[in-house]
Amino acid sequence: MPSSCPICEQPIPSTALHCSVCGFPTGLAIEGLRSNDGSDAGAGPASPVTPSVGEEKPAGPRPLSPEEDLNAAISRDLVKKMEVVRELGRGAPDLSSELCQAALSEADGRVAEALEILRTAQARLENESDELVRRRLSELGERREALERTGARIAIAENIRRAQEALDAQERDEAIRRVAETDRLLTQFESDWRGLQGLLAQVEALRSEAAELGIPLGEISSEVESVREKLREPDLTQEVLDALGQEAAQVLMLLHEAVPSALREELDRAEKAIDRYPEDHVPSAVAKRLHLEASRHLKKGRLTEAVRATQDLRRELAELEVVAAASPAPASSAPSPPGETEDEMLDRLLKKAWSLAARVRTLSPDTEIAHEAAVQIRDATEFLRSRMLKEADLTLTRLMRMLSSEASRS
Repeated sequence: MPSSCPICEQPIPSTALHCSVCGFPTGLAIEGLRSNDGSDAGAGPASPVTPSVGEEKPAGPRPLSPEEDLNAAISRDLVKKMEVVRELGRGAPDLSSELCQAALSEADGRVAEALEILRTAQARLENESDELVRRRLSELGERREALERTGARIAIAENIRRAQEALDAQERDEAIRRVAETDRLLTQFESDWRGLQGLLAQVEALRSEAAELGIPLGEISSEVESVREKLREPDLTQEVLDALGQEAAQVLMLLHEAVPSALREELDRAEKAIDRYPEDHVPSAVAKRLHLEASRHLKKGRLTEAVRATQDLRRELAELEVVAAASPAPASSAPSPPGETEDEMLDRLLKKAWSLAARVRTLSPDTEIAHEAAVQIRDATEFLRSRMLKEADLTLTRLMRMLSSEASRS
């Protein structure tokens, strides 16, 4: 394969399908060289000419005529302009077909016809580029208005105005550059805006649920309002949006620290209230189940579910208090056997642990309840081994409550 284009004489890589300058197909390069050399296509390969003594060797390809030189210049200009307009993305005009057609016509000696093809392609590129820039400017305006309807007033009006002025002044390259730059800016802003709105939605959901539980949030609420106030300012920039995104993420992190701490305190108080009722106390079964669910959600980091379960638990405990107050003999937990020694208590708790361990082994091993029950058994065993009998008794009581709740649901 020839190493240079027969039309514009530019180097051609061995793997290229077309000349990168004029678009001439490399598969026809041999024919183009023959046409330039004036060889007859049907005469077969030409016999090598041996120069006579004193005769100079040929000095390479013949020089281009003024018409051919003009065609090559127009082809190079069209290739450069196509590269520029491709920055606008979809819909960019492609003149590869015209460039190939002009190259073939010139290879056949029809230089004037090739020039006419290139002139037509040049006009088409200009018209379609202008139309594409106008369409992109209209789309940018619509996207900006859509953002403003959601509360974001981005500072790109000046970019759009300058791009329009460049287009009106027939400065196509400048107009294309500004439109492409504005499009990239707006795309990044849209993505960051959606991310910030998602963060604020999480913050508002947690703040609302914490308010319903009466969880004190301190300065967190004021920080949320500060972020929203800054978002209402006109002419938001990417730098301001990035800073507000970091502030919102910080507020969400503070909520994820404050809410679980408050929930743990309330669940601990609820557990003490529930422990006043014996294990076989039927009215308190729902409260025990809700306490177990809230604790499980909190342990797994599911704050929304933990808050809802805690709200239900609070209402259930309030109803139990009303029932207990109206009852002539309030329910109370069974006292420990009188005169129980430490060894007797240890023996009782060991039997209780063995009994519960047998129930745990009947659970499906792949379930969440089985995993939590195994953790409770292990903790109780460690407490018993360390003679921390009260802690072991409390852990085994929790486990019994959890298994009873699971059995009632199944």
